[in-house]
This record gives sequence, C-alpha cells and structure tokens, in this order.
Amino acid sequence: MKRSFLLILIFILIYLPVIKAVEFSEKEKAVIYTNAVKVLENYQTVINQMGEFVVNDIEKAKSSSEGFLELFVNRQVLLFNDLDPSHKLSEFYEAETYASNVLLWYPDGLSISLDLGNAKVSNIITHDETVYSLDIMVKKTMNGNYLNQTMNKNTEELTFRIAFGTGNKSVGNFRIVGIRNAASNMLIDYSKALQEVNAENFNNEDLAKIQAEVKNKLRDYANFLSLLGDPQETADDKEFYKTSFTGLFANTDIKLFNDIAPSPATKLISVSEYLANYVIDYPNGIRNLSVTADSTKFGNVMKNEDGSYYTYANAVKFFSGSYKGKEVFRENFPLIFKVSFNAAGKTFTDFKFNSIDISSQDFYESATGDGAENKPELVIKPVTRKGLWLMFTGGFGQTQINSADINSMASARTPYSWDVTPKYGLNAGVGATYNFTDNIGVRSGLEFNTFSSNYALFTDNLRNKDLSYDINNDPFYKIVDSDMDSLVKMSFLTFPFMVNYTSGKPGKLGFYGEAGVKVSIPLNTTYNASGNYETSGYYPEDGSIQTAPELGWFYKRENFNESDDVTLRGVNLGMYFSAGVNIPIGYYSNINIGPEVMIGLTDVMNHVNNYRDIFDNIYEHQPTKINNFGIRISFAYKL
Repeated sequence: MKRSFLLILIFILIYLPVIKAVEFSEKEKAVIYTNAVKVLENYQTVINQMGEFVVNDIEKAKSSSEGFLELFVNRQVLLFNDLDPSHKLSEFYEAETYASNVLLWYPDGLSISLDLGNAKVSNIITHDETVYSLDIMVKKTMNGNYLNQTMNKNTEELTFRIAFGTGNKSVGNFRIVGIRNAASNMLIDYSKALQEVNAENFNNEDLAKIQAEVKNKLRDYANFLSLLGDPQETADDKEFYKTSFTGLFANTDIKLFNDIAPSPATKLISVSEYLANYVIDYPNGIRNLSVTADSTKFGNVMKNEDGSYYTYANAVKFFSGSYKGKEVFRENFPLIFKVSFNAAGKTFTDFKFNSIDISSQDFYESATGDGAENKPELVIKPVTRKGLWLMFTGGFGQTQINSADINSMASARTPYSWDVTPKYGLNAGVGATYNFTDNIGVRSGLEFNTFSSNYALFTDNLRNKDLSYDINNDPFYKIVDSDMDSLVKMSFLTFPFMVNYTSGKPGKLGFYGEAGVKVSIPLNTTYNASGNYETSGYYPEDGSIQTAPELGWFYKRENFNESDDVTLRGVNLGMYFSAGVNIPIGYYSNINIGPEVMIGLTDVMNHVNNYRDIFDNIYEHQPTKINNFGIRISFAYKL
C-alpha cells in the first residue's frame, strides 16, 4: 500500500496532473479529515519537540527533526518560510532545510500552535483511482526568538496540502506535500521554487563536468549494489563492495529511501541499515538492479554554508529480487539523489551522496494551469461518536436468587438453614445507543436474561420446638429428615435504560463505563427438586415416634425427582453497572469487554403474602431479589 502510493504519486501526480473533485460518503470524509488533522497535530508536536530539545539536548532535537521529515512525501517538499519574521528571505524552503533552520535560527527554543478548531478544508481532489489530496487552511502562531535578535510572534494563515492513498477499502499514507501562505497567489512548482533558493551560476562547460561526475556516482551506486547481490561473488569481495558502497556517502548516517522492502515501516533508513537489510532480506541475491544514469535529470546547483555545493539528480531505479528468499519483489523507483561536492576553480571533487529519496513534484499544478487556487472554505467534520449506534450485547456470569424468607430461617423459632449456591446465567440483547458527544451517550433496547440458584436442605431428625396436634387432637413435635436439592431458574424480558461514558477519541483504545436501571418482565420460572424427604412426630405423652400418614401430617418420599413451573407477576427493577475496555474496530465500530453487575431492587415474589417453613410455621413474606455478577461483551456499529 505504501509503496504503491508513493509510486503512483510520482507517475500520476507529476506527469498526468488531472485534478477533479471526487465523491466520498460522509463517513469516509470524516475518516479522511480525522487522519489529515492527525498529520497536522503531529506536525505541531514534532516542531515543539525540536524547539524544546534544541535548548538542552541538540541530539534529541536532531532526532526529532528526522521525525518531522517523516511527515512529508520526501525531504524536498516545499514549505512556506514562516521562520523569518520579516519575510526578507526566500519564500519557500525544502522540508530538510526548514528543519535545519528551526535548530539554527531558534537556539533559545521555538513553540508553535495551530488553530485546528477553526481550520477549514477544501474539497477532496483525485489524481488517480488510488491517490487523492486535500487542502487544510489553518492559522499558525509562532513563539520564538529569531537569531536571538527578533521575537517572532507572527500568526500566518497557511494552507497544507495533504495527499493520501486508498486500498483494501481503506485510506492511509497521509503525507504533507506542500505548505504555502493562504494569501499567496503563487502555485508551487518544485523545479521553479528550487531556482529561487541559493542557485549558483555555472557555465555549460562546468555543468557538464559536474553532471558527468554525478552520473559516474550513480553508475557506481548501481554497480556496487549489483555485485553485493550477486551470489557468485566471494565473501571477501563482498566486504570490499560494502566498503566501496559506503564510501559513496558523506557518512553512514545518511538517510536512504527504503526501496528494498515491499511495505517498509520506515521509509528512510541509514546507509548501514540499508546494507544490513539488503544482505539479510535477499539471502539468494538479487535478479536485476539498474539506474538510468544516462537519462538523469538535474536540478540547479546550490551552495552550502560551508562553501561546498550540492545538486539534485532525478533517476529511475529498477530493482528485482526474492524478498526473504520467497516472493519476488519487483519495482521501479523514481529517486532523487542529493549530491554534494567541492569546487576549486574548474576542478570539482569529493562527490558524495547526502540523501536518496523518492521523487515527487507539482502537487499544486492545476488542471487549467493558471489562476490562484481557491481557499478552503468547508468546515472540518472529523470522525465523531455523536449519533445513533446499533448495539449487540451478551454476557455470562454468576447469578443469585436471594430469598430473605429462606435466609431468615437461621433465626426462626426452630432454626435451620438452606445451603444456597449461586449458579450461572446468560444474557443477550440488541439495542440502540445515542451519543450526545464523543464521550457521553444513552442506551436502551431489548434483552433476554436468565438467573438460577440451587437450594439444598440437609436435616437429621430436626424437631420443631412448638407443639402441634394430629387429627385426634393428640399433641406431638414435628420432625423433618431431609436430603434434597432444588434448582430454581428464572428468565426475564428486560428493557435497559443506561447512561454511558467512553474515554478518548474515536478510533482510539479507551475505557467505558455504564450505569442505569433494568426493567424486567418475568417470562418463565421453573424448579427441579430431587432427593429424600420424610416427616414424623414425637409424642411426649408416651415417648413414641409416629410416621403413619393417616394421622394427618406424616409422609415419606424417597429418591424423588420432580419439576414444575412457578408464576411470577409484576415488574422487576435492578441497578446495573459495567466498566471495561473499549476496543475500536476502525472508526465506526467497537467492542466493549468488561465486568458487569446487576443488583435487584424489587421483590420478584411480591405477589406472595406469607411464607411457610418446613414445619408449616407461617411468617410474613420477605423480599426475593435477583443479582448478577459476570462478564459482558458488546459490539456497536454507528449507523
């Protein structure tokens, strides 16, 4: 994707500059605007880092400047010169020169701010089926001491042209291809701008000598790489070629365009990294490598501050090889070589490569070729969570059916206790969320919930403390022997009413929190009881124990197993809480994963007035409430 974008950017945007508006959906535009604004945020951040580090740590400042250059299509992109507060110097500098001047001209530091909240954007224009660009107009405020002589607090309205590519139904590779003053009528042309920046006058004879030497260097560049990639060459000879190749550059830290990796994570790498990757990634050697030295196009010759000179050479490189010994990587690269040299009279020596980058030009060439471009006027509408979302939820966890009637038996007139074990339940639902902001919204919908608990009763000749009377009016004490289990299951149709919060910006990993009330309507309640249960009576008048059923209360059930339904009425209310991680899937869908808690507020058995214990003692009914503690996962998609 990255490679295709850069290549099409050259052959289409340079040589076939047909610009027209293109239609994207509102969602697609929002994604494009969001990514373009991210580039400007990074632009602001990196310049401020450079301005901070230059005061105390020049090496960190230089490192940040490399990050600054990564924001651009290449190092030769032209930037409006807002570093000179009086605007007496050149109107444009290349990105590499601009970065160097930040460090040189603002030794006491520099900070900038972009008024991104009021930025305006142009229509998106297409240059090919997969390459597009747009303009963002934004006010940039400087704050620094220029050359320790003049405070630069200028506010300039700048237009950033940002290009991007498409592929696999997504957009990417957002890069800055030019920055100009929004009030300027000038349409940037790469070759024209170069003529205005420190161009030196050499006669045709001298230029011929310089260009001939540069062509020789290009041939050496291609030759050494070809020999290094030839599996027939000996290891000793390859070490010589490595040394010779390194000698073509001013130093081993010089940055080269990474044209040997199909999808490079970093587009500019050092000479030493380039050589190491070249050997490791092509263990079987290369198939073909050439540079069109004879048809090289040259830029003007400029003078460095140290008295040396430099020029640019545009040449096409063809490369073919089995990447990591597997798939064949084959590509043409229009490269731009920056070459420095020294001059003494008519003698030109010490030609060295200072950088090798992918070439691009003329992003600002219009379809008609004349007239100033219109200023961006559209309000930027980046990706937002605001609006209506469709949500699917599911959960699994431990549920509790807490009966205060059963729990109270531990303090009854004849105390005993049930062994209550929470069981597991499921919930699934569909609903809608409406976000009022990027972070706050409300949710409702329809859910199906299940709850279950197990009740076990174990008694061994448990005798009631109160006297009872049989059908003959003889007094006795009731006795219960029990070894039984009862599994209770409840299901509800639930309507959630939630308020939720999601942290961070759309498309970023964050956390969520949700709280509210669940209103549930009972659907079905069942129980399954099994085990052994026997009642008997102790007659204190004669000390006997009777079990005869004809006396009215006594019975015995062995190895029984029975199921039945229970009717619930009314509406149940529960307080709900959930919090966890929000995982974006693109910009318009996400997954939430986290624990959830539902605490019952009302009595699901509110239609019952009295409760009878195992001895048929009557008590006033106490509430039965349901709880849930589990894990929730939900998927949401913005409509």
